[in-house]
Amino acid sequence: MDLLPWMTGSVRNFFSVDNWPYLLAAVAVLGVLILAALLVYYLIRKRRKARGENKPAESDIGKTAAKKAIPPSSLARIWKDFLKEIPWSIRPNILAYEHFIVFGEAGSGKSALIDNYTDWQGRARQFYPSYTTNPLLQIYLGSKVLIQEIPAALLDDTSEDVRRALLKLWKPLFRRHDPTVVIVLNGAEFQTDDPEYLEYLKQKAQMIRGKINLLGNIRKKPVKVRIVLTLMDQIEGFSEFSQFLTGNDIPLKLEFRSKTDFQDISERPDALEEKKIAEDRSKTNIKDLSGCLDPYEEHLTRALLSLPADQYLKAITFMRQGPKLFQDLSVFIKFLQNPDPLSLEPEVTQFYLTSQVEGEPSVLNPFAPSLTAREIKKIDPYFKHRVAAAAIGFAGLAFLGAAYFHGRSLVVERYRTLARVEAFPPARYDQKIHEILPSVYVQQHPLMNVFPDFFPEINREITNRCMDNIRRFYLLPGLDRLCAATTVKSPVAAGRIVTIRSIDQQYRGTIDEAQDKAVYLLALIYATRNNELGKLIRHNSASWSQILNLSKEMIEDYVHNNESSAGVSLAGKRISFSPSQGTVEDPRRWMVYFTEIGRLYRQPVLSRSEFERLQKETDQFLGMIQQLELYDLTVRLAELLRKEIPSDINLEMISHKESELRQEAIKNFLNFIKNSNISYPEVVERSGFTGLLENLKAMLAFKEPQGVSNLSFSFSLGGEAFSFSAQQWQDLLNRSRISLLLREFVNRHKNQDGLLFFPSDQEFGDLVMNASNDGRFLFIGHARVDGRFTKEAIEKRVRPMLTELPDVIARLPVSPEDKSYFSNFLFKEIDIYGRRYAQSFRKYYLEFDIKAGSPAALRFVLSQMVLPSSPLREVLVNMMDNTLIDPGKNEYMQAFVRNLAEFEFIRRLMGEQKGTFPELDRYKVLIEQMLADIQEQQEPAEKKDREDPYAQFKTRLSPLGRISFAIFNNEKDSYVNLVKLWLDSVAVPRGWQDIFLAPVWQAYFLGMGEIETEMAKTWKELWQTDIQPLYSKFPFSSSSGEEVSVDELRNATHPAGHFWQTYQAMFSPFCKEEGRRWKKKNGPYNVPKLPNNLLTALNAASQLSAVLWDKEGKERPLEFMVRPKPLPAVLPNEPTAALSYLQAGESVVFGFNQKPSWKKIKVNWQSPYWAAVGMEFTTRDKPVRIKRSIEIPSSNWAFYRLLQKAEGPQGAARPNGSDKGIQPAGSGYNPANGKKAGDFKTYSWVIRPPAIDGQGRSMMNVLFDIQNDPWAIFIVPR
Repeated sequence: MDLLPWMTGSVRNFFSVDNWPYLLAAVAVLGVLILAALLVYYLIRKRRKARGENKPAESDIGKTAAKKAIPPSSLARIWKDFLKEIPWSIRPNILAYEHFIVFGEAGSGKSALIDNYTDWQGRARQFYPSYTTNPLLQIYLGSKVLIQEIPAALLDDTSEDVRRALLKLWKPLFRRHDPTVVIVLNGAEFQTDDPEYLEYLKQKAQMIRGKINLLGNIRKKPVKVRIVLTLMDQIEGFSEFSQFLTGNDIPLKLEFRSKTDFQDISERPDALEEKKIAEDRSKTNIKDLSGCLDPYEEHLTRALLSLPADQYLKAITFMRQGPKLFQDLSVFIKFLQNPDPLSLEPEVTQFYLTSQVEGEPSVLNPFAPSLTAREIKKIDPYFKHRVAAAAIGFAGLAFLGAAYFHGRSLVVERYRTLARVEAFPPARYDQKIHEILPSVYVQQHPLMNVFPDFFPEINREITNRCMDNIRRFYLLPGLDRLCAATTVKSPVAAGRIVTIRSIDQQYRGTIDEAQDKAVYLLALIYATRNNELGKLIRHNSASWSQILNLSKEMIEDYVHNNESSAGVSLAGKRISFSPSQGTVEDPRRWMVYFTEIGRLYRQPVLSRSEFERLQKETDQFLGMIQQLELYDLTVRLAELLRKEIPSDINLEMISHKESELRQEAIKNFLNFIKNSNISYPEVVERSGFTGLLENLKAMLAFKEPQGVSNLSFSFSLGGEAFSFSAQQWQDLLNRSRISLLLREFVNRHKNQDGLLFFPSDQEFGDLVMNASNDGRFLFIGHARVDGRFTKEAIEKRVRPMLTELPDVIARLPVSPEDKSYFSNFLFKEIDIYGRRYAQSFRKYYLEFDIKAGSPAALRFVLSQMVLPSSPLREVLVNMMDNTLIDPGKNEYMQAFVRNLAEFEFIRRLMGEQKGTFPELDRYKVLIEQMLADIQEQQEPAEKKDREDPYAQFKTRLSPLGRISFAIFNNEKDSYVNLVKLWLDSVAVPRGWQDIFLAPVWQAYFLGMGEIETEMAKTWKELWQTDIQPLYSKFPFSSSSGEEVSVDELRNATHPAGHFWQTYQAMFSPFCKEEGRRWKKKNGPYNVPKLPNNLLTALNAASQLSAVLWDKEGKERPLEFMVRPKPLPAVLPNEPTAALSYLQAGESVVFGFNQKPSWKKIKVNWQSPYWAAVGMEFTTRDKPVRIKRSIEIPSSNWAFYRLLQKAEGPQGAARPNGSDKGIQPAGSGYNPANGKKAGDFKTYSWVIRPPAIDGQGRSMMNVLFDIQNDPWAIFIVPR
């Protein structure tokens, strides 16, 4: 179906010409309802306020005014009190007066100004009173003006209460009227030269601006302001100046041009010049009023002629003082008009100069109204009342007209619908017929409940026709079909009881036989609104709808609207009824059912499956009982029908039959079984033992309603007597509910977590370590113990539960097996809880630690630890409070406490005596002593124990370093050993000692840090002074021309030299010699860290020292095993090498042409010597030997200089030098002890042999083998 065309057509039909009366009536009715609602709301609100607001007594007025906080409705209440005094007839005229709001300080002359320039007192004498009794607000009623005087107390009050009170007063008054603000200033005060007066003016301008902003927000446009300077007669010359102006009819009135004035001028095309002049004058006046009296200087000539000399001089004096006076006023106006993006800038239009003795106030009246008397008289105060009365009358006529036309349209529409139904009756009763009935269309058209009924007879006629149509189209045809069915079917006993054999047939109330249905249909046809049949059917309309397969809506409509059955005609209907023969089910099945119930009575517990099977069987038997009741209803209908139907219809065949199943006790017992249940409270997640205990206590305390326990059901069936007790059945169900509840609770919580004692995880606050600093400052560790694992939780939840729950379980009426099963579950739960409890406090204890990054931080930590409120003590007290728990005699609590056995040392450690903890105090003494040692001054070296091998080293340490070194050296009186000794005395297990050793280890690490810093510094200096210079000198550097001196070598290598002395003083405590190698001595936590190249340099220096010095510290010569190589072969015409030699000082090794052997050569390096290598040659013609050699001048290292000159393919490996042909061959020997140790190397020197016959010869090599590379001694790691 297309929705858009349908909606378009409906709207077009609704707004057709035929419906205009309805639309007009609807609008009128709506208008009347709105007016009536507004009027009722106004009257109720007015009465409530009149009852709830009491006018304060005059004696309390001063007290009320003195209060800082005023009620928001206080000012509005004053206004209402003012209106109450005004006659009702003239209130509309008064509200049309021009409103002035006067602001000013106390003593500025506000009241005198109002008295002089208004006639409010005269109006009061004519029964037009003002309201001046309340100091919060004074209202003056003058001729065509209404003045509100705001007191200084409200002006200076900037509280929110005053703001609300002013808004509540002004919003209703000035929503459509523009007020004029009059600011009253004391003109005499402008003569002051006090510099603070300008600040005073600024504050007053800001306070007044705040009140003006409220008016601007209400009117949504700038507020016009007039400024009045009062008490001007106190300024010298003003009175004379004013009298002169008055005597010459010159007005003393100064005006400001506003933005609206400029717009009015700009609208005239010939006023451009005037607009420019006005704007310039306005800008000048607003910014600077010092020249506002300049226009009056043109009248000075006239004043000179008309005034006495003394008065003229005084007038001149006033005009000369005027610039100063009005300059201060300019400052006030500037602050008053300061731009503000959140509010509108007020427009200052005029200002006045007034005095108390002025003679012509009308010329200078600051309250001059713009509203004339004629305009006020034109106001009609009753105009609104006349309009309202006319509207109500019109609405009433419209209401009656709408009611008539609306009722008429409904009647026409119902006639049309009824004609269509009669012409084309629907197969089944539908909504169209239903909507024709009066009771229905009144619900669909709610206005009919309000409108009068103009067509009662027509509505009654339509209703009767509808009833005839229902009978004609639906009821009588159905009766014909049922009558035909009774003749076609084989004779069946009418009213036969239908046996319910399945669960689907429960309470169906079905009657399949046509004869029974015919009885029900006849009852419906003859039912009316008032007879017994109608009442019976109205209460059982659903049964009739199900039995007859008719619409329930039609049945209810027919019974409710049918007024008489006199017009019902059954002529031509063939209605006959056969004799009824009621039958019942075999009683043996019933007897088996009741016998089974008796067996269940004797069981201790009823399972859920047994109960559900019993309920199913009970439903079946109840269905049989209801079939009997339906038959009885058929008998009842037959009795009522005999009073309504014609006498030719015989209903005597339907009669009552007896049955054992009609016993009331059987039905009551079946209903009792059916209504019973085995349900128990739901096992709610997270409710735990608390929910279970509450449910068990409620189930134990539950008592059946009075009378139920005394019920018994006794009856006989098939010759056997049965008797059942309601109390026994309830006892069985109670036992079953409790057993099922316990079993489900255990099954639901198979995965136990130990937290079933707590219904909420937020009930107890967590125990937080270092809550004040979040575990990030010095005392680190932010362990958090769940609040459920605290002693508070145990005492408030666990212990009471373990006391009460077992007692309740013991009193439950359940089997011992169920009790034992639940007790085992409870034991397991408390054991799991105990293990988690211990784990929480184990983590809490072990997470406490200290982290002091500096000695100052350590001193602070130690000073905190000895305080009564130290974090350590807080942790230990929390451990004591939460782990030392007395289980009492409760076996469940004893199982819990067994999990806390590991915390037994807390009992010894925190044993309390007279409010103190002696053992913990001993630990505090150790901490205090350590703190004192850290803070002590450095002791002189002579006071140290001279037997201490490290005494000299300790003198170089700080107190913290000495504490750390004592720990490193494992000294008996080190603080680690002292604390451990104390811990062992208290029998604190090793795994729980770290918390007490933490401050000592912090001192150890900090002290070792200081030692590492000192060692690094000392080593750097030692390296630069003793070791590093060696690298750049010969023989440590073969390329260096500078030789190392004996003193430098002694300083770096001698046992008594600077290097080894410094080592002994600073580094020896942390190094040890193993296998002639120096290694790091390991201390606790592998500290301190030695300088990177310390051990390498130390081992090199040690080896060099062993070579150069003996055990007594005397110089040891360098000894090398040298073996000459064979001399060169004899060649023709060549000189013959007779021998070779290698000499170092007095030590010489010779080589001959014979088998060479190893010879020792000694190098006395401690004193200068010369070195040489060479050959001696012989010739055949000369017996004299010729010597050729390479010689090195005298020096301490001449031998190494000689080695440096070795050349050829066989050279030497030198420190920082090149290799020149050193080749290993065989084994060598250690020069320190002369034993074989290592390979040898061959050194080659090139020598030119002597010339023969003046001819040059080829070069010859002098070769020597030297064991153990001599240069290796001086190869020192860098």
